[in-house]
Amino acid sequence: MIAILYKSCIRYIEFVSSRDYTCGVMRNDKVKFSWRKEKIKKLFVLGLAGALVLSLAGCNKAVKEASSEVVADVNSEITGAVEEITSDITSEINSEIEEVVDYPDFTGTYTEPLAGRCTIEIEHTDGDNHTVLVHWASSAAESANWEINAVYYPSTGLLEYTGAKYYIRTYTDEENYTDDVKYTDGEGEFWFEEDGTLGWRSTKSAIDGIDGTTFFERVPENE
Repeated sequence: MIAILYKSCIRYIEFVSSRDYTCGVMRNDKVKFSWRKEKIKKLFVLGLAGALVLSLAGCNKAVKEASSEVVADVNSEITGAVEEITSDITSEINSEIEEVVDYPDFTGTYTEPLAGRCTIEIEHTDGDNHTVLVHWASSAAESANWEINAVYYPSTGLLEYTGAKYYIRTYTDEENYTDDVKYTDGEGEFWFEEDGTLGWRSTKSAIDGIDGTTFFERVPENE
């Protein structure tokens, strides 16, 4: 009896598996992905097999005892299939998001247009990570400097950082200098204004003297 039901189930599964099932999800009207049909069919097969085993288990005591092991195996297979599908979907979503998010290009050199004493060098390293070097000359022999590792967050549009190093460099001659480190826990953020100017805000303004927000203009690459 079990063999007959099993063969009937398999035939029905083969018929169902030949059909075309596609599920879609839209995120922010941009991100789309399709469930892999093979894995959905596999999950459907396991669920149907589980239902069959449970129904047979209720027929008589002998079948119920014999099916307990099969039920455990089916549950294990279903759990594994669900985890595999979830992992694939997550990877596909992340891949699609990376393709559609409009990442601004921070890489380049910027200068403070009013006094012209400060320059910022930003380099994109990998992923959302950037290195930022800020050089603010107070005189020919002394300058304020920041070494920053920043991360871009698409949700806010900000290039944010923590753990920045700020120090004063004083030259004793053309080749020799000393660095006076003021802090190594600097925090702040960079962003672009609508006109393309770069904004910078430091949360350590009481120490480094960057009061409020300072704006910078991008230096053309040919200069």
